[in-house]
Amino acid sequence: MRNRTGSTSPFARDSEAAGQQPSWESESTKIPATSRTAERLGLQPGDIVVHTRYRYLADGAPIQLADSYEPLAVTGGTPIEYPERGPIIGVVARMDSIGVTIDRFVEEVTTRPAMPEEAAALELDRRGGRWVIEVERTYFAGQVAVETADIVFPGDRYRLVYELPVDPWSPSD
Repeated sequence: MRNRTGSTSPFARDSEAAGQQPSWESESTKIPATSRTAERLGLQPGDIVVHTRYRYLADGAPIQLADSYEPLAVTGGTPIEYPERGPIIGVVARMDSIGVTIDRFVEEVTTRPAMPEEAAALELDRRGGRWVIEVERTYFAGQVAVETADIVFPGDRYRLVYELPVDPWSPSD
């Protein structure tokens, strides 16, 4: 279980801003990329990725699950090869530490019924909610995908808020 005050982890910063104590459990292994993971990362199926499974908690209550995949071709042999073993936490800060500058990310957001293992890990049965919000997020450095993740939140405990700039309209458009 990790708990870092002042962390570069967006989860930790958001939890602390909400007055909650963040912590998380994680386990990382090297695995061959599935077809879907390879597609999202621009790899070939079977290329090796570091898969990290997370369970995030706020004040000890589970509030988020995530499965993260990073190409070993990007992080292999560096101090950040395993996301939770190095001195830096958070995808953007970790990649920056090895000279990889993330300049954007893409998210696809859906809702769906929770799978049984998600309901158990998030203690949804206890709370009465059975729907989750799923976010597929992929970080890019230029045209290269450097991390993709499947993030799952309890649907009854979150509100997603986005603020995006709008290009000014001109009559020539």
